[in-house]
Amino acid sequence: MASNMEELYSSFPDDVPTAPLVTISLQKLVAEDGKEKERLFEASKSLGFFYLDMQECDHGKTLLSGSEEMFDLMERFYELPVEEKLKYDFAAEGKYFGYIGLGAEVVDGKGTREKNEKYNISKDDILSQSDPLPAPSIITNNRPALSNYIHANNRVLTTLFSSLAESLNLPASTFTSLHRLSSPSGCHIRFIRAPPQPIDQRTLTLGEHTDFGSLTILFNRIGGLQVKLPNTTDWVYVRPMPGCAIVNLGDAMVKFTAGILRSNLHRVVSPPGSQADMVRYSLVFFQRPEYDVKMRRLEGGLVDGVPKDDGEVDGESTREWLKRRHQGRKGFTMLMNLISRVSPRTFASTFLAVIESLYQENKKQWITSVIVKNLIKLFLRYLHLSRYCSWPHH
Repeated sequence: MASNMEELYSSFPDDVPTAPLVTISLQKLVAEDGKEKERLFEASKSLGFFYLDMQECDHGKTLLSGSEEMFDLMERFYELPVEEKLKYDFAAEGKYFGYIGLGAEVVDGKGTREKNEKYNISKDDILSQSDPLPAPSIITNNRPALSNYIHANNRVLTTLFSSLAESLNLPASTFTSLHRLSSPSGCHIRFIRAPPQPIDQRTLTLGEHTDFGSLTILFNRIGGLQVKLPNTTDWVYVRPMPGCAIVNLGDAMVKFTAGILRSNLHRVVSPPGSQADMVRYSLVFFQRPEYDVKMRRLEGGLVDGVPKDDGEVDGESTREWLKRRHQGRKGFTMLMNLISRVSPRTFASTFLAVIESLYQENKKQWITSVIVKNLIKLFLRYLHLSRYCSWPHH
């Protein structure tokens, strides 16, 4: 297994542009190394992505070991027949967790379908903090391992949250108090499988986006993840590194810090070089604030030094915020399905109805929604997008 993993990491080509992620030592953060904390803070402000080296820290070694166990579980899950996996697709019931099949969502303005399948496993479900969703036996029989993996992530995230809070001149418990493991939240494990694509179809696997939550811990063995370099139009690969997780900040941390910390655009494309012929597995843990936490800037420390916008209002709850974001993403998929088969007049009237609905739902906050901004961009680019569509003739 170790030899096979080494081959996977080493198969990443050396002749493709890669992101300048810094490597942060988890052991040094645990040891309260001031310089390492400063490096973490700078990385979180500049790019919002970094490598987290786990190899010299007990908590890190536990998480690395757990990730190997999860990769094995993930591969066994995806070996199940499609008809079996589809039993656990709960999208029609409005549920976020469960199985999502290939091509379920649109990833760009051309109507390109996602080229991966996903399985979302709720933290609350695994820790018995909510009613359990039906799951295949391979998942239910491994609930203890999934619980251990959630706890291992939480220990590492606690270290990161504490360090970032102190760098912001806030109490060390500021972020951890918003992400208690015992409180209901949208935290979850995600298994992702992306099969290799035909050579002429090696494009986007997952469209450009920022993460909704606070911190994301990602393990990859082959490439495909790309980040957009700030203040440029350049997309570059993130090279997977053995012994390291790829960590990125989400939109919640931007909200809490009034924009001091960065949530960076990223996407997934076909792996580079010979890796494009491989099945790409990704293991993700999404850390999100507790459902009852208000999505607004914190008070104190460096955050108080950021001028307030006139349009700032009291924050909605995380539950409401996440629901709105998920609905917005679904709305984009629905619009792209619509644009591919209706007349320009029908599209325009439907688009305006969607905007009106979002405005009525969110009032003063509506214009800050990333989804609404993307919808407006979509409308403004309407004539450009229409060349990708086969319009009915009237």
